[in-house]
Amino acid sequence: MNKKIFLLFFAGLCVIALCSCAGCVGTPDAGDGTINITDAFGRVVTVPDNPDKIAVSGSGSMRYFIYLDAVDRVVAVDYTDTYTSNTEGRPYMLARPDIQNISAVGGAKSVVDVEKLLTSGAEVIFMGGASSSSVEIANEIQEKSGIPVVMFYVGNYVTKGEEIRDTFRMIGEILHKEERAEELITYFDSVEADLKSRVADVPDEDKQTVYIAGISYQGAHGATGTDPTYYPFTVLDAKNVVTGVDETAQTGYAEIAKEQLLEWDPDIIFVDLGTLSAANGGVLYELANDPSYQELTAVKTGQIYTVNPHTWANVNHETTLVNAYYIGKVLYPEQFADINLTVKANEIYSFVDGAPVYEQMNENREGLSYQKIEL
Repeated sequence: MNKKIFLLFFAGLCVIALCSCAGCVGTPDAGDGTINITDAFGRVVTVPDNPDKIAVSGSGSMRYFIYLDAVDRVVAVDYTDTYTSNTEGRPYMLARPDIQNISAVGGAKSVVDVEKLLTSGAEVIFMGGASSSSVEIANEIQEKSGIPVVMFYVGNYVTKGEEIRDTFRMIGEILHKEERAEELITYFDSVEADLKSRVADVPDEDKQTVYIAGISYQGAHGATGTDPTYYPFTVLDAKNVVTGVDETAQTGYAEIAKEQLLEWDPDIIFVDLGTLSAANGGVLYELANDPSYQELTAVKTGQIYTVNPHTWANVNHETTLVNAYYIGKVLYPEQFADINLTVKANEIYSFVDGAPVYEQMNENREGLSYQKIEL
């Protein structure tokens, strides 16, 4: 009798222990084919385990599902993923142009039409979000449609690397893509380790000051659009003149005063070619035609170099890696002498996006990518 009581007590403890984990990612729910997850914004959501049909909303949010090799599950995409152009700067769109043929989940960027969502047959919708208002929208969509909404983080791998890794793992858990998620994380970490190791012994006194111009944020910008936490500069321990300036939480973008740039007077200026969509071609036009910029040391000495768009519908994580190798070759030619940029770029794009799109990226930048510019 005492033994039976003990066994019942022990079983009760086990039930309590299982229930206490209800908010953990991957926690089974009563054997009904669902799991409970805690999403990027702390929302506990019950979702189908390994769903066949999913919807994705949010500017640039499809990149994660291409990274995770889960495109075959997607039955509805963000409106911005239903079209491209000959200036396309999203590597994932160049690698998988077929996603343009998937129905839109709404009629504008980051908009979810509940009727379209229901029509798509999606079992769950993933929403890239970044604010408390996004949480309210997600809750409203879930309540109206009865379809679980999972929010995930999209943003800067420098300032929010842990959040992005958690996002890979969360989506991987739901879609049974855990192995691919870990491969991605390992790959990003290994590339970063390689970049850092190459410059570890470069003395500070041998480094020139640098500046990145023309970073996009909610559109293209000119010479005063920059990034205090620019990935290539951070990982290469370069002397970014903008370090410490307040930036937005999402991409690191900062808008500075022209006078401040003139005062900093960096030795080398890198131009993000997302600027080509700005008025008159953005940074390149300004540096060539604005008399005040003619006084900059980098302009006088011809130290102006181009890189591909860091941000295009949020951060292009794979392009930031390619940019880092090119900037490394410019700043530290000896340490990066073994790097063939075309080969390295196509290796990165092939692993992350599934296709070697380096040449197409350059073609879409009017052939101006990765070169020293004569103004």
